[in-house]
Amino acid sequence: MQRPTIKDIAEVAGVSPSAVSFALNGRPGVSQSTRQRIVAVANEMGWTPNVAARALSASRAGALGLVIARPSTAVSAERFFFEFIVGMQGELTRAGMSLVLQIVETPAEEIATYRTWWSQRRVDGVVVVDPRSEDQRLPVLSELSLPYVLVGEVDTSGMPSVLGDEEGMIDGVLTHLVEQGRERIAYVCGTASVLHNARRSAALSTAGRRAGVEIMVDQAVDYTERSGGQATAELMGGRRVPDAIVYDNEVLTVGGVAELRRSAVQVGTDVAVVSLEDSSVLRLLDPPITAVHRDPGAMAQTATRLLVDYLDDGVSQTVRSRTPGLTVRASSRRPAAEALAQA
Repeated sequence: MQRPTIKDIAEVAGVSPSAVSFALNGRPGVSQSTRQRIVAVANEMGWTPNVAARALSASRAGALGLVIARPSTAVSAERFFFEFIVGMQGELTRAGMSLVLQIVETPAEEIATYRTWWSQRRVDGVVVVDPRSEDQRLPVLSELSLPYVLVGEVDTSGMPSVLGDEEGMIDGVLTHLVEQGRERIAYVCGTASVLHNARRSAALSTAGRRAGVEIMVDQAVDYTERSGGQATAELMGGRRVPDAIVYDNEVLTVGGVAELRRSAVQVGTDVAVVSLEDSSVLRLLDPPITAVHRDPGAMAQTATRLLVDYLDDGVSQTVRSRTPGLTVRASSRRPAAEALAQA
């Protein structure tokens, strides 16, 4: 008879593999009654700890790594990564582990960092962000046998992953803009090789065809204010000027709004503006900017927990994040709609 696994116990007990891991390893996260039920099921099934896994646990570094391959100026200004790092740190503290962080300029430097960390046994696994088409990082991680969790896409090799609902988010944004009477909608995205940009562009094009509106896509050089301004200038100087612009994050949005002001374009009246990331800066602009409200911290906590569980039990899970909501502000409302909302 095969040795029962954490997944087997979870199915019989009617709980998640994570709950079984918490209960059998004496970690917080489950109620006492649930812990007792799980332990009883494990005993009935003849479960015993994996001695090899426990031995490996004793020689661990006690840390997970995160490498961000973007210009440092863009990372420092972007709310997403700040909250993502805080979320990882909180979950690691609960697991009694540490965070090793590195910011680099290119994916090649990111790969070199993974090789160094693993050769020096500085980390037990890594959280991989910004999945790319033909992603060269993942084969290297497999070659090194370095455990990881992929954030943003499903990992086809069977490692843990957290999937975002890009399509649902885009559908909510487009529905709002169409309701406001916008007919020519531009999307200023970041690096084309990053898969979430490709998914967002495809979702916007599909939803645009369905709604009968024109969709324009302009790729920014990088995630900086300067790039947001340059992309906006190109759009507003073209033959077909958009009446709405969707920006990939708040940094690009700030650069775009600054360019619109220099061009004497009225935000909210002439051109609707929406950011796919929210921040306090966008709320304080005049007019305040409509933005998608995501929870990077919760996504980071989920990713970290999945990887810690994988290191403990070898159980790989894929979790889909909830569809983020849209916070509508004056930047995307027609003046008549704004007046009605305030009445």
